[in-house]
Amino acid sequence: MSILRIAQTALFGAALAAGLVVSSASLPAWAQSQSINGTIRGLVSDSTGAPIAGATVTVKNLDTGYTRIVTSAGDGLYIAPDLPVGTYSVSAQAAGFALLTQTGIHLAAGNETVIDQVLKAGSVATVVEVTSDAPILEPARFTLGRTISPEETQNLPLTSRNPYNFILFQPGVSGHPNPENGIPRTVNTNGLVDRISYQLDGMVDTETDRYGLRLFAISDSYVSEVQTIANSAPAEFGNTAGVTFNVITPTGTNHYHGLVQYIWRPKAASSCPILQNCVAGTTGYAPKPDLHVDDYVGRIGGPVKRDKLFFFAAYEKLKRANPQAITITPANQATLIGYGINAALFNPAPSVQRAQWLDVRGDWTINTKNQAFVRYNYFRNNYPFNTNVGGLYAQDASSDFQDRAHIIGAQLITTFTPNILNEFRGSWPYRNEHHVAGPITGPGPMITITGVANFGGTNAAADKFQEKIPSFNDNVTWIKGAHTMKFGVGLQKNLDTQLQDVYVQYTFASIAQWQSAKNGTTPHVYSNVKASIGQPGAAYHSVFFNLFAQDTWQVKKNLLLSYGLRYDQYRAPTPPAGEPFVYTQGFRTPLGNFAPRFGVSYQPNPTTVVRLNAGLFYEATPTNTWYNPLYNNGAAGSGSFIATVTGASSEAAATSCQPAFPNTPQQVPASCLGTQSIYALTPRFKNEYVWNVNAQVQQQLTKSDSLTLGYIMTNGRNMQFLRNMNLINPVGTLLDGRPVFQTAVNANTRLFPQFNNITLIDVGSNSSYNALTATYEHRMSLDWTMSASYTWSHSITNTPEANSYEFSTPVQDTTNPNGDRGNSGVNRPQSLTVSTVYAPTAHFENRIANVLANDNNLALLGNFSSGDQQIMTVSAALNNDAIATSRPLFIGRNTLRAPNIAQVDARYTRGFGTYWERVKPQLLIEANNLFNRSNVTSINGTAQVVPLNYVGPSNGNPATFNRLAGTITSQPTLAPTSSVLEARILQFGLKVEF
Repeated sequence: MSILRIAQTALFGAALAAGLVVSSASLPAWAQSQSINGTIRGLVSDSTGAPIAGATVTVKNLDTGYTRIVTSAGDGLYIAPDLPVGTYSVSAQAAGFALLTQTGIHLAAGNETVIDQVLKAGSVATVVEVTSDAPILEPARFTLGRTISPEETQNLPLTSRNPYNFILFQPGVSGHPNPENGIPRTVNTNGLVDRISYQLDGMVDTETDRYGLRLFAISDSYVSEVQTIANSAPAEFGNTAGVTFNVITPTGTNHYHGLVQYIWRPKAASSCPILQNCVAGTTGYAPKPDLHVDDYVGRIGGPVKRDKLFFFAAYEKLKRANPQAITITPANQATLIGYGINAALFNPAPSVQRAQWLDVRGDWTINTKNQAFVRYNYFRNNYPFNTNVGGLYAQDASSDFQDRAHIIGAQLITTFTPNILNEFRGSWPYRNEHHVAGPITGPGPMITITGVANFGGTNAAADKFQEKIPSFNDNVTWIKGAHTMKFGVGLQKNLDTQLQDVYVQYTFASIAQWQSAKNGTTPHVYSNVKASIGQPGAAYHSVFFNLFAQDTWQVKKNLLLSYGLRYDQYRAPTPPAGEPFVYTQGFRTPLGNFAPRFGVSYQPNPTTVVRLNAGLFYEATPTNTWYNPLYNNGAAGSGSFIATVTGASSEAAATSCQPAFPNTPQQVPASCLGTQSIYALTPRFKNEYVWNVNAQVQQQLTKSDSLTLGYIMTNGRNMQFLRNMNLINPVGTLLDGRPVFQTAVNANTRLFPQFNNITLIDVGSNSSYNALTATYEHRMSLDWTMSASYTWSHSITNTPEANSYEFSTPVQDTTNPNGDRGNSGVNRPQSLTVSTVYAPTAHFENRIANVLANDNNLALLGNFSSGDQQIMTVSAALNNDAIATSRPLFIGRNTLRAPNIAQVDARYTRGFGTYWERVKPQLLIEANNLFNRSNVTSINGTAQVVPLNYVGPSNGNPATFNRLAGTITSQPTLAPTSSVLEARILQFGLKVEF
């Protein structure tokens, strides 16, 4: 037996054994998107509708020649699972019947395409060209979501060159695109914040530390299509309670194909940034930044050996300027220059991102039973002046960003018999990102003059995030009659190293105070000095393990059931010995994460599909759940914290506790540094999960049009939240019942007096999401493709979100579990997204008219939604909880809303004919925010209130405070403050396809 066969048999045996154990024990399921391939199923019948048993069905990939032969069962049904994406023909033949071939069927990732074959008696073969692609109606689909086709990914406007932004254009999802290579912002996924499982060809591409971060930046140059799943997936999907976003990379084919492309963005093509004043001579003027872009793309694919071995390669090099205006006033600049600061440091920082991507993939049809691919990806990003740039930051306060990533991934599909198949996938992604001091960064300490300027050094260098995720998943498909059973197992090991910034930062009240300290007159007089103390990070390992078993049962031709069970385990790291706090000496790993799934798809008539799905979905533990207690642990010499020392009011009042400028607080007695605040994880930790219920009705309007109406209900449980667990002995309450705590740190005022604040990562918060959706789809006909989705929804959570990329706020009142119940931070009652590609063809007798009317492609993206929810806050804590964000009396969480968002992006592509039968030169113009709407995402929500006026107990007298504290004296201005979106940007490109 060959080595290959031995490996296949071993993998198959392991997966089948795991699957049978799971099935018999009623246990189950693994996570990552197994369905990066597709399935073709259908019914073979005669002209009267009677099923034909034993018909030979041949499924052939027209791009690569890959062929699968199956036989129809006694009820006439056939199924060909685990097919690589591409364009197919399906042929059926039986004794006494003529051969029937349907061709031109595009099979998308994760799709189950139904192709029925009606055979005619006789011997005359028939070929049917499927000109409208796969049927618009999807009776074999259970999930909410869609597959974004190659026509869309390669033609839709994308000035950011960031395909992750496509996640916003699927049913039930809303958010903001990212103008760079990162993740979309503030994404609503099932009413939750940024719950997204990013994947590349069904393999891990999700950073584990916080919710919703991608690990590897992808390039539009090697995206073929995108599989999106928003709600109620079968048991093979997991690791997220929100959305799966699976990017499929292109393959080589039997014909050479590729492109070269150059995109250019001149300064004059960009409008003044949102909320910036670019009118010279007026108050607050800042010059319009030069958002210049140069982007070079090349890709090619083709055969190494026809019908056997194929290659694909892509490379992209991006140079993108993103200068930020410095707003230090001319008067303050002049003063600082007079004291020796280099005038060049006040020029706009020349932030220029330089990124490169490489994708190399080989596909091999080993033999009739085995097909494999291997892929390597590389990413490099150099971004000088990345952090502390613009505004009140001089250039020497900035830091540079460097990012490197590699991925090796592979898949092997083995057909043991026509009814038993195996899929194996494995990958090893690695990423290393860090901020470093740039050539202009000052030596430190960093100087902050409140409201004036920051200079001299940075507080944003030396941090590092390094992650390796060796992983694999394997699943077996077993077809038995009308049942398609699937059993799978997966393993993911997360190897993480995180370091924090190392710095010393002095804050002064005025330029004069800084100058006095600098020249040695009053070196101890300043507002405060901060410094990182101790070891700045931690290295730790965690393991994610998964099993699943599921069955898809074709009960009748028009009734399809899916049911299964899944098991997830997210094993915590082991803390080092000697942790000083009991909650950090060990982390609980929940073992009961069983998740049942059920779905039904019913076709009452040929033009209608009704779907009902329900299931339980566990969220993978964000590894910062463990890292924060490991890093902020209070251990002398092995932990780390930011020490803050208040300066002296005068030189005469200085003590040994105030370091002399520019020294570090590490040089003062440890007793001067105050009691340390730490993080901890609750010993009753459980994994977050949601119950999803999703009902849809899809109605075919024409052969190429459908309308889907749906209802979504998602209830989250065991959601993480943050609270200060070291607050005891309140001295009274405010009018709304909030307790006011003492501020002294001792045995009488702290449960654990050896620490100051203890930020506990707790669980038990709930969420509720209800949504109505309407989705219209038009598949390519009349030269037009379109998808439009409207969502009306409401999302409520019991507490502020924790451990996400954008939100991590502690609760306001630790004594009242319902005190923070309110709108979710991603609650957008209304959202409409539209994507369309129109490439008309025409035929005129006049040659010039014919040239002008053809080779035109217009693509549009529309994103319209309610504005972002926002919290009304006060400037100071009202109850002496130093880590909480206080709201005015009787004001709920997230009661404010930023203005509505409306953005239209466009791309026009003009072709100039076809040469040598295959070469197509094109010119493109694309616009971000075509109508230059000022889309604001943040507003001023700070209210003025009656202050607390707290006076602690002394000399036997009790503490006093104002019970009316928090009463609003001045409403927030609601003035626009910032935006993550861009003003209008135009860029131009030249492209040659072949």
